[in-house]
Amino acid sequence: MRLLPLLAITLLAVSPVACGDDGGTADSDKDTTASTDTDTAVGDATVADTADDAGDTGVVDTADTAEADTVEVDTADTAEVDTADTVAVDAADTVEADAADTVEADAADTVEVDSADAADDATGDTAEDGGGDDVSEDADSGEPACVPTEDPEVSCDGVDNDCDGAIDNVDVGHDGFCDCFRVGILGATGYAPTSNFTAWLDAQGLSVTRTILLNHPGTVTDAFLAGYDIIILDRIQRAFSADEATALGEFVKTHGGGLIALIGYNYDNGDPAPERDRANSALGALSLAYTGGYLQTSFGVTPTFDQSFPVSAGIHDVNYAGGIAPTAAAGAPGTATVFATVQQGDAGLAYEAPGESGGRVVLWGDEWITFDSDWQGFADVQKFWSHLITWVGPSAICGKPTSN
Repeated sequence: MRLLPLLAITLLAVSPVACGDDGGTADSDKDTTASTDTDTAVGDATVADTADDAGDTGVVDTADTAEADTVEVDTADTAEVDTADTVAVDAADTVEADAADTVEADAADTVEVDSADAADDATGDTAEDGGGDDVSEDADSGEPACVPTEDPEVSCDGVDNDCDGAIDNVDVGHDGFCDCFRVGILGATGYAPTSNFTAWLDAQGLSVTRTILLNHPGTVTDAFLAGYDIIILDRIQRAFSADEATALGEFVKTHGGGLIALIGYNYDNGDPAPERDRANSALGALSLAYTGGYLQTSFGVTPTFDQSFPVSAGIHDVNYAGGIAPTAAAGAPGTATVFATVQQGDAGLAYEAPGESGGRVVLWGDEWITFDSDWQGFADVQKFWSHLITWVGPSAICGKPTSN
């Protein structure tokens, strides 16, 4: 208990104010798996205590002094007195304030409290109710402050567990690769083995599922795509329906999903039209497409990469053979950037959909970057894939990895 001296003043009003408490779905039972190696077919409590002890509030003459005056304040309450008010109470009273209380008075008063007290102003950022429960709030938003439960973050659960401002930015292996992306591969593989590619995806800690589309119409829906953060279009083998193309477009434009498309499989007797048309049926809602015939068919080449663009920076040694040039429609919303070229045309295009929620797309004009021969024979294939997935990956879901 501590006596607090007050100046002798005339009572105009005693106005205690209460402070508030801050206060892949399967369509076929034989084609479903969750692995990259097999296929999946997807059919206040307000504290209203007064600052005066019972019977101690009243009007007295100007001869009374506040030197022996007091107001007894209940534990954990806050008394606020307007700066225009004058306080005078009975001479037998004493001022008693608990160490947890906060007292505000006019400029004529002298208030002394313990260092643990908090001055509560009109905005009241910190409050403590009668039960003593603390409610910590963000000073700007008024929302409850983040309480770390992991450091570093290791759970892919849609929560910022380490309170660093990024959701699910898990990188257990410290390889610069976000571990929480859910990747869906649509279509079959090409003609050559892809075990190095699939093994690498698994090694990153990603959740990866391959879904075969052939003979399974209507597979690509909003509900289906909601299970993924990134879609890779491999050899899709059939055209998308209008509804499927719309769903894929919305996945990117509205939901911020990432998309990587490949082409150049040449399963149609040298005719590029069938596979080009199939790929374009999936890309129409994004105003993106592949155009023209096969490029660099007589021999593979190493594309020229734009070293100033994130996807292609530091990339030099990657093979390209028999691909098709990607393009964006004139006047298409968003931003399209050609980041790689070969002698006969464009080899790689990156697209960013407009708006804060817009996602990203990479159209790569070839499929050889999935083959074991290229993973073993070209130095930058793995690094290129890391750039591709990191760039298209939705930052709202996974944040920034802990290293680069």
